[in-house]
Amino acid sequence: MSEQSQFSRLPKKQLVLICEKLIDNNFPSGNPYDDYNYVSHMGTLIKIANYFGMSVVDEDVQFFAKFIEINDKILSKIFETKDKSLYEQLVIPISKRYKVGYQQYGTCTYTEYLETTWDSYDEDWVTDSLRMAREDGNWDLYDGKSIDMEYDNYDMNDFQFDDVTEMEDVQIESCNKNKIIESLDKKTLLELRGLIDDRLKTL
Repeated sequence: MSEQSQFSRLPKKQLVLICEKLIDNNFPSGNPYDDYNYVSHMGTLIKIANYFGMSVVDEDVQFFAKFIEINDKILSKIFETKDKSLYEQLVIPISKRYKVGYQQYGTCTYTEYLETTWDSYDEDWVTDSLRMAREDGNWDLYDGKSIDMEYDNYDMNDFQFDDVTEMEDVQIESCNKNKIIESLDKKTLLELRGLIDDRLKTL
């Protein structure tokens, strides 16, 4: 299950108040990474969030950019008419998990194919979010899972993102199970295998 913004749990009335302040400060409707003012957008949200005693992370910036984008017409009506009955028509965006294929390569000596998982409110924002996280030191190219590598003299110079595909709940559950298994030592794995074998004999 993808992590959701803490703001998604606020009442819609509070979300509308926050959006009004954000829009007044030129907060983006849509991709928050497009206009090279991401840091400014983050700062705007931080100031507003302080009134609620909440800290802000990247997912929160994405949440409001998507919330404003998909509720643009309803928000405009609410601001114009002050009709509170329109609150129920507001749609809360849901962050999804995506599998991101990417490769890092050097000066014609190697190419490494990797993939990672990443939470985002929009498929088109995933690679931008990853780039921002890499610049901030919150994600590294080596955090991904290496799929294949072709190389002669290992000397990484650059990287590029490939396909972004939404992960199904089954894939996410499998990914979480793999992380649990990878955290176990050999002795624990052998004991677990013994328990599984015993159980299978009774079926």
